[in-house]
Amino acid sequence: MTPENARLARLRGGLPAVEVGARGLESVARNTACTRLRAIVIAGMTPSAVIEGVFHEDGDAMSPFALTLSQAFGRRLLGNGGSSLLTAYREKGLLTQTEVKITSVEDMAPGDTPMARARRATETQRLLDLKLVGDPRAPNLILNPRLPLEIVGVSHPVELAYMVASDAESFYRVGVIKSFADRGGKTDKSDIRAACREAAVGTLALRQYISGRHGNPEMAIDKVDLVLRAPGSFNPRLFAQMRAESELASLIRALATAPADLDEVERLLPAGGTLADPAMIERLPNNYMSACKEHCALWERCRTQALMTGQPIILGDLAAEQLAAAGSISRALDLWRGRGRPPENEAEATLREALREAGQVLDRIANG
Repeated sequence: MTPENARLARLRGGLPAVEVGARGLESVARNTACTRLRAIVIAGMTPSAVIEGVFHEDGDAMSPFALTLSQAFGRRLLGNGGSSLLTAYREKGLLTQTEVKITSVEDMAPGDTPMARARRATETQRLLDLKLVGDPRAPNLILNPRLPLEIVGVSHPVELAYMVASDAESFYRVGVIKSFADRGGKTDKSDIRAACREAAVGTLALRQYISGRHGNPEMAIDKVDLVLRAPGSFNPRLFAQMRAESELASLIRALATAPADLDEVERLLPAGGTLADPAMIERLPNNYMSACKEHCALWERCRTQALMTGQPIILGDLAAEQLAAAGSISRALDLWRGRGRPPENEAEATLREALREAGQVLDRIANG
């Protein structure tokens, strides 16, 4: 065991490490101000694993309907040798009729044993080596690749949906498959950004791989491919070469601070304290946001703490922004009612006047 692995093992306090995966790593970039989430992910755990292993409660699972839909859509695209995915690329003119080289890493090493997982990583790197040296046998589509991503000197395995490259392209792009429907301009932009960030985790892993082979990491470009579902059907809609520059940059920033984050976590915990202790999890500062429920199983606990401390975010994102000068709901109420300390700065004075004006409007509406 390396010193870094031993350090994280001590922090976990006997809890086993789990595969955080691309989705778990992507979640850190969604809420970079949350020390609690960063500590859990850096240590090699997930919020769901903490809920189950530390708090001994049921983890936050995807709804059965959503899980079934996601699995079925994934099978539709990646099953049968990836024929449906290949068709989508042909229809877009991104792969020609002769570019039909497809390799399924999962088929080469099926199963969830340590040996099978290790072989999938080895096979993925072998296939990438072919492309890196310009071998014409390099696949155009690599399905279910598995790559390591090093964080704080520890290798975190990342399994992706697929990678794609034409024969003429110098290297692969990462593709991600999402089962939510493409509704054009009405598709939730936060869902799109999250999907692109998830694919960008794979781009980071590719760049680390290329650097390890003494190549130019920029060969793994900051573009990703996204496949969504057509409304009311399982027909795929391919959005190729989407710019993921900002998503990649946010991931790089979030993960680049990991060593400092780990030092901070160790300073926050008392001597001998570990993440296996519920009190230590609660001790770590969090940054509850309304969107936390979309990606973090700890959101209810963090919301409870936010409620106990009167954080404005409990009233919603708009209220949190408007009451930011007060810092808490109780302070905002004091400003509105003229109780307690007078405004301490111009921002509080402005907020007091806005609250009083809103109160007068509400009074007129209520009382005619």
